[in-house]
Amino acid sequence: MSSADPDRGRVYARPAEKHTPEDSPVRAELKEVRGIAQTTLDNVRTLSQALHPVMLEEVGLETTVDWYLATVEKQTGIGISYEKSGSSFPISGSASIHIYRVLQEALNNVARHSGRAVRGCACTSWRTRSSLQWKTGQGLHQGSGASGIGLVAMRERAELLGGRIEFAQPTAGGTLVRLTVPKEKMESHVE
Repeated sequence: MSSADPDRGRVYARPAEKHTPEDSPVRAELKEVRGIAQTTLDNVRTLSQALHPVMLEEVGLETTVDWYLATVEKQTGIGISYEKSGSSFPISGSASIHIYRVLQEALNNVARHSGRAVRGCACTSWRTRSSLQWKTGQGLHQGSGASGIGLVAMRERAELLGGRIEFAQPTAGGTLVRLTVPKEKMESHVE
């Protein structure tokens, strides 16, 4: 059996299940355990892909962001409008992962902290001759502060890229997250 075997989570319960009578409560429990194991395996695969998607290296930041935003919409039910402007330029792999993770944390904050009242979120990306800017709206409740571990991690990632991150609280509510990274840092960033 290879490690890529899609049935791997089910294999361990099957032999015991086969040797158990059809009408046995143990057989039903084994079937339930097998289902839980498969669901857990599927969830771990999805989480692993979201944490560091292989496609980031294969197709780049823009395509990965398109995929991720659609995934977040599907998982949370929050509509996300996404607007891009400016000409694309190459972004190194290590810079891409930092930018992706900042966006991911901002959207996690939308889902986690803004409550069920939020029906939508706006993400904007501007590429200028000298920088990339990301703006994500409707993150945290007003007064929630900007000291959580996720926000600290976003600041650290921005600093690693020679950029800056700002958290603003518009009068309409929520939080606006703005990441600005100099173009030369994205093209040549090495960890």
